[in-house]
Amino acid sequence: MRNRLVALTGLVCFAHLAPLAIGHVPLAAAEPSADELKDRRAALEARLGGQGFTIVVEPPFVVIGDEAAATVKHHASGILHWSIQLLEAEYFKARPSKLIEIWLFKNEKTYRKGARKFFGDEPDTPYGYYSSDHDAMVMNIGPGAGTLVHEVVHPYVEANFPEAPAWFNEGLASMYERPSEKKGHIVGLPNWRLPNLKVQIKDATLPAMTRLLGTTRDEFYNAPFDAYAFARYLLLYLQEQGKLTEFYAKFAADKTDPTGQAALEAVLGEKLDTFEPKWRKWAVALKGDNR
Repeated sequence: MRNRLVALTGLVCFAHLAPLAIGHVPLAAAEPSADELKDRRAALEARLGGQGFTIVVEPPFVVIGDEAAATVKHHASGILHWSIQLLEAEYFKARPSKLIEIWLFKNEKTYRKGARKFFGDEPDTPYGYYSSDHDAMVMNIGPGAGTLVHEVVHPYVEANFPEAPAWFNEGLASMYERPSEKKGHIVGLPNWRLPNLKVQIKDATLPAMTRLLGTTRDEFYNAPFDAYAFARYLLLYLQEQGKLTEFYAKFAADKTDPTGQAALEAVLGEKLDTFEPKWRKWAVALKGDNR
């Protein structure tokens, strides 16, 4: 299912602050209108009536959940609204041009049942996925709302940086499996992916950074090393240095280098062969509670 599904997981902590406007290069596309969102909600209410779902509009998405109505509304107006505001301020000017549904299931059992019933899917992850074929995010919200924030990143990358390689798409999404806010900016915190990264660095089983940057989609998802952790903590380093937003802007604007290496070396001010040993030492020394 990796050819069309993007897997995710995570936990979350956040606070509400007004985001700061940050410039970047948009793609011209119209987001779903208020009438389109309203009509989709009405159609879903008619289709799902009596099945225990609550449907809520949180532009540019329509949210469908099988938890209590108050809980579904809280997810939409709370963490989803918050993440949309801050991600748009930090990176994305264009909203997804297609109407995307967000299906939130209360546990793994109802998630797998719903994926099969409504989309004909057999998920290869217990957490959730984004299906561009179905224009839907389908997830088990039980493990935590960080799952939702990870998922929201993918359609925004698709809308604003469609050429993005899998390592960047998944690295950025994984950054916000454990999101927080600092001075009006969304930030990622160390999470459960860190210990395995440290093991692979210490065991010398993590390949050179150039290999990560050069992976194709299939190579990333089938990597014999922890590609998710590698990508996440490379971007986390850039965040901690105040260079992540700059890197995104340079990478998205550079149509000559599909790997991101040129943009990365430009924002770092050095070549990867001198940077990577420093990054590895930083990653091994990084502290976190691994949530």
